[in-house]
Amino acid sequence: MNMNVNEFRTEILEEIHLNATMNGTSPREEFLAVYTEALIDAEEFEDFEQIPYEGVGSQNRKIQIDGYSYNELDDCLDIAVCPFCDSTEAESLTATEADTWFRRARAFVENAQSGFLQKNAEESSPGYGLAVDIQNRYKNVTRFRFFIMTDMVMSNRIREIPATFIGQATAEYHIWDISRLQDLMSSKTGKEDITIDLKQFSDQGIPCLPAGETEEYTAYLCSIPGKILAELYNRYGGRLLEGNVRSFLSVKGKINKGIRNTILNEPSMFFAYNNGIAATAYHVEIEPGESASWITEITALQIVNGGQTTASLAAALTNDRSRANDLRDVYVPMKLSVVSPEKAMELIPNIARYANKQNKVSDADFFSNHAFHVRMEDLSRRTLAPAVKGNQFGTCWYYERTRGQYKQQQARMSTAEKKRFLARNPKPQMFTKTDLAKFYNTWRQLPWQVCAGAQKNFMRFAEWASIEWDRHESSFNEEFFKKVVGLDILYRSTDRIVKNAPWYEMGYKAQIITYAIAELFNLIEKEADRAFDFRTLWNRQEISHATELQLEELAEAMYNHLISPDRGVQNVTEWAKRETCWSKAKKLQLSLREDFKQELIEKMEQKNRESDARSIQKQLNQAGAMIKVAEYGSTAWKKVLAWGLDAKIFTPMEISLLKTAIAMESGKFPSERQCAKILQILEKARMESYPD
Repeated sequence: MNMNVNEFRTEILEEIHLNATMNGTSPREEFLAVYTEALIDAEEFEDFEQIPYEGVGSQNRKIQIDGYSYNELDDCLDIAVCPFCDSTEAESLTATEADTWFRRARAFVENAQSGFLQKNAEESSPGYGLAVDIQNRYKNVTRFRFFIMTDMVMSNRIREIPATFIGQATAEYHIWDISRLQDLMSSKTGKEDITIDLKQFSDQGIPCLPAGETEEYTAYLCSIPGKILAELYNRYGGRLLEGNVRSFLSVKGKINKGIRNTILNEPSMFFAYNNGIAATAYHVEIEPGESASWITEITALQIVNGGQTTASLAAALTNDRSRANDLRDVYVPMKLSVVSPEKAMELIPNIARYANKQNKVSDADFFSNHAFHVRMEDLSRRTLAPAVKGNQFGTCWYYERTRGQYKQQQARMSTAEKKRFLARNPKPQMFTKTDLAKFYNTWRQLPWQVCAGAQKNFMRFAEWASIEWDRHESSFNEEFFKKVVGLDILYRSTDRIVKNAPWYEMGYKAQIITYAIAELFNLIEKEADRAFDFRTLWNRQEISHATELQLEELAEAMYNHLISPDRGVQNVTEWAKRETCWSKAKKLQLSLREDFKQELIEKMEQKNRESDARSIQKQLNQAGAMIKVAEYGSTAWKKVLAWGLDAKIFTPMEISLLKTAIAMESGKFPSERQCAKILQILEKARMESYPD
């Protein structure tokens, strides 16, 4: 049953009050966390740093912000403010009130640029660090975006808010009220889809030719003027790039020298020299023309291949406008696949993956679709945590493999079914792919990478995990899963410890947590030469008193280290992203408590546990492979063999193995080892475009 906005708001408020009680935080903090998590998932923000700051600027101007996000790819700084009413009934946000909140947020930027904040704010405050960065690191940003995120309902008198300027940078204003948040959370894709009127960029739109149609998608071949593509990117930024492509560019860089050279020196040859872009959309409006049809409107445009081409054109239009001759001679080939929203989650990742097989976007960039996640999801559904604290049944730690999966799974449940689901899968025990990467890279003692942001850290984790999966796939087993959950428990416990500590002031909590836990494992390795007992932590489902005391000491030490006056960078958030920060942290004179050391186990015991878990996983893999080969069936294996013989892609050994699979119809079954290899042959055929 669909909720109205008041029912949705009531549910959100109940959830945040529950979380605030459990986490020892304020409802406002939890409300802001709900918003920012949703907007990060929707790819509005790259990451988000909560830094509540209130003050008075020059000429007694009221200043207030609640956090910020910097998007390096778009050269854009987002500043957010959160008017939180927490009232029984939703209040209306008027145009006057919205203007007041935007002025407060804008005043922060302007007082930072002038240096007023730096002279008057407390140096240890997060607001001071951001002000310093606005004056230095972010002084050349091309765009500011100001966000209001509220539990109020926006007045219907508020229309589009025109952009202004702060110096040479564009300033945009975005209101996210509770109704808009509801629309976002209830959307099938978890995003707010952009509909682009192409006639705003060109009289007719973009010329296109139909290139085929199936039940799953409709294809078009297009020639898009370089100026239009650049203007689209400059207006909408990284939201036009499919998530994995955006992550690739953020790590590898967005400007390609070869592409730039062609733009500036041989623009008329761009169409011939460049591979073009591949894109997807949910819907297009087509108007017929004399020699071609024209796309006049496009919804949910996502560039799945050609991110560097797009970003390089945008940079040329901005930075080399005169030399690039406004890109008037540049045309870009575009392959467009129109996919329905219902099919999008399934098809678009595959379109992106195959579109990028020929270039440098690696498997790590598409790790979101890796078999690793399927394994983790399976383990999370069948591995019951022990019943603790008087509970009469075990619970699961729910791994959310795809965005919004936890809520979507509940969407069609009855009240009784939902109650049973939540009893087995409590909300506090749900974690995501980026959470997992954060936990594990902290354990790997890479806190500076964790502090670089969720997406960048996920990419680093993906690079490692992809290699490890290929080397030792059986290492990702039940023992590994329990270790991840243990790290989650350590994270949540340290979060609580920091929030309740007398020395803690608002800000830098995320950095303190990852540095404290990383230092814990550094000291275990360096000082004790033993191993942390994750199995006991799994059985207890909470940290011991000794571990709590140890984390308290390390968290305070890391806090003092991060805000130390001799830090390498004034902004603590940026300092934490430097490997030098971690190198200095490891040199601090810290030690483990004796009561904590008594709880550690011998390294050999941990190695034996891991070895046993690998053996069990190998047995499960073999049994699973036999089941999959049998379920696929002899007839299907005949088709694979016939197709492969025609395509001439199989070796004699592979042909022999496929014949073994076909022989199942006569009662002869391949061995466990053979089944594993047969499935590899099927995957090879699929990579060569076998249409199964």
